[in-house]
Amino acid sequence: MIAGVLLAALAPAGCGSASEGGGRATPPPNSSPSDVGATAVVPTTPAATSAAPTAAPTAADGTTYAACRDGNCEVAVSEPVEIRLRGSGVLAVRKVLPDGVDFDMTLASGASSNGTLKGNCTLTFTDGGGGSSCSAGPVGPPKPRSGTTALQLVSVTDGVIILRLVTG
Repeated sequence: MIAGVLLAALAPAGCGSASEGGGRATPPPNSSPSDVGATAVVPTTPAATSAAPTAAPTAADGTTYAACRDGNCEVAVSEPVEIRLRGSGVLAVRKVLPDGVDFDMTLASGASSNGTLKGNCTLTFTDGGGGSSCSAGPVGPPKPRSGTTALQLVSVTDGVIILRLVTG
């Protein structure tokens, strides 16, 4: 990659007008006498010096929190919000942190939990209790499992978190 950028940066050094180096340009074959001694100009294209910035991740459902009412959604959150879930469940985002989110989760059965979700973690909630799993790298969506609701932190970028909910 560095060699490619270095080559791209050096490539324009060989480009320019045909008279570089002190020589005179040769006029085109069908030129008039007034064209003799004119310098030919060769257009150049500036070399790319850096890769294009990558776009921040986007949530499948954007900020349409109503998409979570069926228990399955992927939403972007940047401030405290209460998101209604299936039945009378609620996911309350209390605070968006630089590296995660503080939340309260209440399921329709009345079971509840709260805490901080950071990193590539997935919290799984059931009527009888909860559990969690975390990964050092990107992870795919949790699989729907009967009687559970999974809350996954997909990404944190510039004060916006993307949360995924999967209900089985």
